Amino acid sequence: MVIVTDKMLRELGVEVLVAAGTPLEEAAWVTECLVLSNLKGVDSHGVMQIPGYVKAINEGFLKPGAEPRLISERAATSFFDGCWGYGYTIAREVMGRTMAKAKEVGVAYSGVVNVHHIGRVGRWVEMALEEDMIGIASQPGGVYIAPWGGLDRKLPIAPVGFAVPTKRHPPIVVDMSMGPIAGGRTKILATRGMRVHEGWYIDDDGNPVDDPKLFNSGNGAQLPLGQAGLGYKGMALSLMVDILAGPLLGLSAVEVHPFKRRGIFLAAIDVEAFTPIDQFKEAMDSVIDDLKSARLARGFDEIMVPGEPEWREQERRLREGIYLDDPIYRDILKTAKELGVDTSKYKGRPGKIEVTHPSYTLKHRYGP
Repeated sequence: MVIVTDKMLRELGVEVLVAAGTPLEEAAWVTECLVLSNLKGVDSHGVMQIPGYVKAINEGFLKPGAEPRLISERAATSFFDGCWGYGYTIAREVMGRTMAKAKEVGVAYSGVVNVHHIGRVGRWVEMALEEDMIGIASQPGGVYIAPWGGLDRKLPIAPVGFAVPTKRHPPIVVDMSMGPIAGGRTKILATRGMRVHEGWYIDDDGNPVDDPKLFNSGNGAQLPLGQAGLGYKGMALSLMVDILAGPLLGLSAVEVHPFKRRGIFLAAIDVEAFTPIDQFKEAMDSVIDDLKSARLARGFDEIMVPGEPEWREQERRLREGIYLDDPIYRDILKTAKELGVDTSKYKGRPGKIEVTHPSYTLKHRYGP
């Protein structure tokens, strides 16, 4: 494990992306989003993505500098072509326009096709918090999930995010997928040689497996979200998210290749269209207070709401530094060197940490 500062990672990320052909301002924005994910403990959507982005640029699947092109719009809707630009650039622009529409008509929705990875969907719903609005965002994500009763990867993991403003408490930020675990986190667990609980993965024959290395190698599938016997609920949710970012945007069946079909949907709700914002925030605090007043289950010392673990992790990592697995950091430095970037100043310090990825449901308590 290596520990690096957020400042160091920003500088390294910008250098690498600029060397790969990304305009400086865009490189800074993309790197800022990636480092923020690391600060929040969402390492699967952090700087470990950089080598993949450079590869996508080289292969022509990612177009630095591209901007969204408006295809059509109505009073409360917009439809864009992302022109295969950075998802971070496209999502920021489109979410900004979506919130502006919501301020006018109360609720607004935007769809985008032909767009690269948008990273942590929580980033885009958090934009709505700056305007005291409710944000919603999703994209299909990787095709990892077997349908209820099936064995093959057919459904996307369908990450979806919601953000809700509050008053006293940290805002609610839901950022979750319809499968048991993100693809990037699977890679991290495989790197560490860790196991997961049965019920997350199956092999190609449908047998339960607990080794993320098998799934990370491209074999087997994830099971839909839900306890044993309830995976049909996760399948239904994954399917509905896929419809919103797929057929609704004119896109056909999702394919395993990550760049064959990419759509996202972004939405904003102006709270003031329904309830005065101060009244709403006070009501939200009341809801949170009530949740936290529940008696504690065995093994828990408090109740946290969605987003709270990440806010806390961000404060801790700003103090202590960001923890990265050695193979992942070496891969970033290797990519940098191949682009001619001097990496001599990007040396971290050795460190050890047991848990680096909090989640909304404390799912980071992985099995042995």
